[in-house]
Amino acid sequence: MADGADQETDIGLTMASWEYVAGMPFENFKSLACSYSGYYEDAGRPVRRLEIPKDRVTVILGFGDRLWINPVGSTTLTQAQAFVVGLGEKPLIVEHGGVQRCIEIELLPWVANKLFCGASAELTQGIVDLTILWGSDANLLIKQLSESSSWQQHFTVVEQFLSEKFARSNRIIRSEVQWAWGQLENYGGCISIRELAREIGWSDRHFATCFREQIGITPKAAARRIRFTRAHQLLTNSKKYALSEIATTCGYSDQSHFTREFRRFAGCSPTVYQTANFPDLLGTPSDIINQ
Repeated sequence: MADGADQETDIGLTMASWEYVAGMPFENFKSLACSYSGYYEDAGRPVRRLEIPKDRVTVILGFGDRLWINPVGSTTLTQAQAFVVGLGEKPLIVEHGGVQRCIEIELLPWVANKLFCGASAELTQGIVDLTILWGSDANLLIKQLSESSSWQQHFTVVEQFLSEKFARSNRIIRSEVQWAWGQLENYGGCISIRELAREIGWSDRHFATCFREQIGITPKAAARRIRFTRAHQLLTNSKKYALSEIATTCGYSDQSHFTREFRRFAGCSPTVYQTANFPDLLGTPSDIINQ
């Protein structure tokens, strides 16, 4: 099943149209994907978006024009159609020529570790082309998506493909790491890392090592990412919260601390980010970087 919205907007001489469809995972797929959605747009012009880090591993399956991806502050420019974004710290500038059609899948980090055969550490270094991780299987998936005609068919192809990949993987997921990640999420990142290690019965060092092997980053870095994600959600989903309230709610020491952390992950201040938008498209324009 899928819920969607579509819109056409006439801005000057440009007619921009877009469609967003949220997928509803089948029961046996819910434990693998946190969420997935389909997006199509025809902007009639090149589009450059700012994409900020998340507390999820994101898979982008494009079956149309390729995207150009540039980590903020880097001179590296990558062209890709299907790729994975791990738990790296840098925001990304993503550009396309005017037409985009893709599926976005958000995965829990330990699920991604199993799907990508332990490549969590590599994924924190930036984006990784899906063909590097899955070889010809990635091309087969994109081909199947290109041959499907509806969003529901696209989602069914993705569910079947990922479920089979997960079942065939021999990568072991440690229950202790799953539990620790769940606790970090339950407490919004505001929980003692040492206490988590003690609850499991591990030393601090052993806990950090095992966690990083399966998640790709340390427990402390994961807590920061989860706290930032929660703050970002409050900032973007409601205009009623003052920055000081968001800082207090999400466990930052004060508003200045929150602003510094936000700028580190998003490349701009929270005030600028909150008011930035396209007049006719979804997402955040990239020209707010360093403001």
